[in-house]
Amino acid sequence: MEYSLLIKRIKKGLNPNEEKEFQQWYFSSQDHQQYYQKLEKHNSLNHSIKVNTTSAWKKVESQTINNNTSYLKYTVAAILVIGFLSFPFYFFLNDRFQQENRVVDVPEVDTSIDGIVFKDQNGNSVTFGSKDSVVAGNYYQANNNKLKIDKVPENIGTNTIIVPAGKQFSVELSDGTMVTLNAKSKLEFPSSFRESKNREVKLVYGEAFFEVTSAISNGDKKFIVKNANQNIEVVGTSFNVNNYGEDKIVTTLVEGEIDLLYGKKKVTLNPGQQSIIKDNNFVGIRAVNAYNYIAWKDGMFLFNDETLHDIFEVLSRWYNVEADFQNKELEEIKFNGRFKKEQNLENILDIIENTKRARFELNGNKIKVMQYQE
Repeated sequence: MEYSLLIKRIKKGLNPNEEKEFQQWYFSSQDHQQYYQKLEKHNSLNHSIKVNTTSAWKKVESQTINNNTSYLKYTVAAILVIGFLSFPFYFFLNDRFQQENRVVDVPEVDTSIDGIVFKDQNGNSVTFGSKDSVVAGNYYQANNNKLKIDKVPENIGTNTIIVPAGKQFSVELSDGTMVTLNAKSKLEFPSSFRESKNREVKLVYGEAFFEVTSAISNGDKKFIVKNANQNIEVVGTSFNVNNYGEDKIVTTLVEGEIDLLYGKKKVTLNPGQQSIIKDNNFVGIRAVNAYNYIAWKDGMFLFNDETLHDIFEVLSRWYNVEADFQNKELEEIKFNGRFKKEQNLENILDIIENTKRARFELNGNKIKVMQYQE
């Protein structure tokens, strides 16, 4: 990305084509986002920043709305609308602006703004925007909601899907397995499992709901989800993996059975059970209402006794905001409730303020969280 364009944007002077180029660069990497935010914040016009215009495929996070109704049938109790919210979140790093000379890579993504980014096995990138019609690749079909591997290519390689904040996206793998990705998520998967011993995919970060086809119909090959230091071995089942933070992995089983491998530990989950790994330690297994943890894929977010801190983590992924708590006690306030992702942020904040336990000031993408005062 040209340094001059970054400075020009800070001064609000980009034309539509330049803005499109900026958006592609900005959403292609957390490093890019952090860099620009610090540049803008400190107005570091005197820094000598070198720009590398070679390609870079780095982290980008997010979510696309998929309104497909789950085939799973669960009864969801009505919940008081005081708790509210949820949605995948955007991490703002607070470390200081480090270097005067810093290299910024530009990705090879010549596509639309704010879309789901797909990098195929040949290294080609395409973005599926909100108004895209069906796109036909050599071995896949795709639109703004879903990508499907519809035939096996002669040479098999790795594909990548990156979902930005505020979006949700579905991928149908070559074996028929359906993967629904929440906002700010990244998935790597092969074009075919034909030449592999097992069916392996990698959830690099984020959240995903898997509906896995049986091993029997796939040559008895196990389905394995790799994420962080955890592997999930599946025969045929449906489950959810939440891996937004490196310090916590939450796996929830809806149907079937899975073996969870973490280091030398191996545990088996049954339907309605959830495993938690935190700070590189296996915390244990607990019984949960599984639907509470997969309702996001149906456009609903349920909260049972959730802290305000955890609620804002969800909100930040969807609305691209950052909460600034004025004291630690506010982070631990708990709420119950539900809300739909179509709700606007201001409405959600009003709902919480009506509980008279906290109040908010929204300024751009910053939310100041304060003690409620009559």
